[in-house]
Amino acid sequence: MKRIVLFTSIFFLLTINILHGKIIFQDNFSNKKLTSWQTFGGNWSVDNKTLNVNGEGGPKLLIKDLKISDFEVQVEVKAETKGSQAGFVFRVSEPGEGVDAYKGYYAGIDTKSNMAIWGSVDNNWNLVASKPGDIIAGKWYKLRLLAAGNHILFYVDNMKEPVLRFPKIDGINSTFTNGQIGLRALGGKVSFRNFSIKEYSPAKLKKSYTNPVQAGCADPVVKIFNGTYYAYCTYSPDFPRMTKGIRLYTSKNLVDWEDHGYILKNDDSWGDWGFWAPDIVEKDGVYYLYHAAAERMCVSIAKTPLGPFVQKVQNPIEPDSIKIDGHVFKDDDGQYYFYYVHFNNGNEIWGGKLNDDMISVDESSLKMMVRPDQAWEQHMARVTEGPEIIKHKGTYYLTYSGSHFESPEYAVGYATSENPLGPWKKYEYNPIMKSTSYAHGTAHHTLTTSPDGKNMFIVYHRHNTLNETEPRAMSIDRVQFVPQKNGPDILEIWGPTSSPQPMPF
Repeated sequence: MKRIVLFTSIFFLLTINILHGKIIFQDNFSNKKLTSWQTFGGNWSVDNKTLNVNGEGGPKLLIKDLKISDFEVQVEVKAETKGSQAGFVFRVSEPGEGVDAYKGYYAGIDTKSNMAIWGSVDNNWNLVASKPGDIIAGKWYKLRLLAAGNHILFYVDNMKEPVLRFPKIDGINSTFTNGQIGLRALGGKVSFRNFSIKEYSPAKLKKSYTNPVQAGCADPVVKIFNGTYYAYCTYSPDFPRMTKGIRLYTSKNLVDWEDHGYILKNDDSWGDWGFWAPDIVEKDGVYYLYHAAAERMCVSIAKTPLGPFVQKVQNPIEPDSIKIDGHVFKDDDGQYYFYYVHFNNGNEIWGGKLNDDMISVDESSLKMMVRPDQAWEQHMARVTEGPEIIKHKGTYYLTYSGSHFESPEYAVGYATSENPLGPWKKYEYNPIMKSTSYAHGTAHHTLTTSPDGKNMFIVYHRHNTLNETEPRAMSIDRVQFVPQKNGPDILEIWGPTSSPQPMPF
């Protein structure tokens, strides 16, 4: 059964890699004369310890005589009008008046797209990473950015939210290494207050990992059997047509994996190609492996999670609309549910009750769960796929992937419901994890817990390189639920990351 409980110990991760240094510079804007700053465009003014500017033309405000590489910078910001942006410019050289009249980085909030964004400017704007969220006009946010070498952490905190949040962006980029630092606005009226810069040096991690953690593993599902992680995968070097079966890797810590080869071979199942996207369930000492073959769902069984798995009767699950990406969820009352992808003007996610034999479905219960009706689900193709169901505080969460798996925009989102078969309400700030300039194709996933059971992880695949999809590779990142005063808790992901991360405990 997929049931995840949030433990507060996860929050140590937000401070473990930060050594707080002395203050280098601060300004609470109590002096109306900006004597320590250089202005590049715009009409900057101070009123009641608040710095104000109209963002038309992309004005910048840089600290005089300060060039810096590694630092922690904070400011409180409010983009007053819909469509305006505000944030930091850093490692800046050659500043001038104009929207992109500088070389360096910009990280800030965009109230037009409701996103945190980070990008570089060198005659042209280049987006490095972005993440949607509760980012709206007329609301104060605390921005916090930590830079060390090629590693950037960017936090956007709701000033009224007591829960410490994951960074919106944890990324790497080596375009700029040193320069000036300051503030930038774009669009309508923007306000800043309480600006400060501190020395920053990341603490050395005693044990760490860096994504990806296992090459050749796509569409992973990870289950814990007798204290060992079992990752069943589409074997990506064989993808797409010549996929020979389902491959297994095992681990004790989610990072170091042992290859067990094919635990299901195509000779032991219906179909002779396209063995993709497995899931596995144990019931009464029997292990049921659900997998696609030739774009139909099949079920093979074994006496141990190591296999070998064999399909006793070599036929796919009926009806023939049941295609790929099968997933099984067991509810509190013992009822099993089966979710899958159906092809219908794109990839739709459907679900229904699984019969007691664990190899057939109650066709009368089948319903459409979600379809690709949002822009983030339509890059290169109309796709919602890779369903995963978890239950948290009585609410069902359907996490899934959107857009074509070969798209650099492949991403993860979720929907919630009070019933395992819906109706589902998509999270308004999907996707919760999307590809970046340093990690493409970050989606098809599963959810599990750390070895001590206290922290939650997403296990997902990413493209082999920024230019090649195959062979895809398995990655892991941290996940948490963020309590809300109204409505279900928000599911939040710290990722995708390509920087060193603390080992799972």
